[in-house]
Amino acid sequence: MTNTKSVAVLFGLIFITSSLAGCLFDEDRPAIEFSECPSFWHVEFFDLSADRFSSWDGIVEFTDSNGNTEKIEFFSNNMRYVTLDDSLDWTMTYTFYEDDIGFIIAGEMYGGNNYDGQTGTIEVDLERTYPGNSEGNSQISFSACADSDYQIEFVDMSAKEFSSWGGVVEFTNSDGDTYSYEDFSSDMKYVSLDTSLNWVMKYTFYEEDIGFIYEDRVYGTNNAYAESGEIQIN
Repeated sequence: MTNTKSVAVLFGLIFITSSLAGCLFDEDRPAIEFSECPSFWHVEFFDLSADRFSSWDGIVEFTDSNGNTEKIEFFSNNMRYVTLDDSLDWTMTYTFYEDDIGFIIAGEMYGGNNYDGQTGTIEVDLERTYPGNSEGNSQISFSACADSDYQIEFVDMSAKEFSSWGGVVEFTNSDGDTYSYEDFSSDMKYVSLDTSLNWVMKYTFYEEDIGFIYEDRVYGTNNAYAESGEIQIN
């Protein structure tokens, strides 16, 4: 009798483990994540009548190559961006119940001029999209939201959410790699740097009330035109 119970328990554990296979990547992250401000994404939902929408009136179902599915419907802006486990293949089935909603994948827009109940299924192009004009790399990343890892926060005293930070910044690390950015939006408000490297950040302000915050110190915000400088980030 004890042996029978042991076999049953073992079978149950195998079943549970098998059912979770493919639901995790990097061991502790879900295979699909929804966010309002990720460091990169594969799918972006939009509503042409509301930049920050309270309800995206449709249904979306994601299915990975292991057969796992995730269904969402009538969701808000806090699920605007979708990041997928790109070690898997994905299909996406959608139904629109509002004429001006849709989504963007790899720069291609779907929807935006729909009839009620319009539906379709696509294979998801797993090209990563990054905030603003930033490049995806392991040394520097940007986000519209603060997390525990960021070092720099850009500010514009005239706009909490800015469309163009009127200046130029250049990050150079101790390996000699340089990254330059200019006239970017608040999608790139927070900067996270590879902390295994030392960094120099050079900046030039072309707008009087822009600046940045590093280690609780505010730089800029009362600038002369083309005022410039540099800081060490260790």
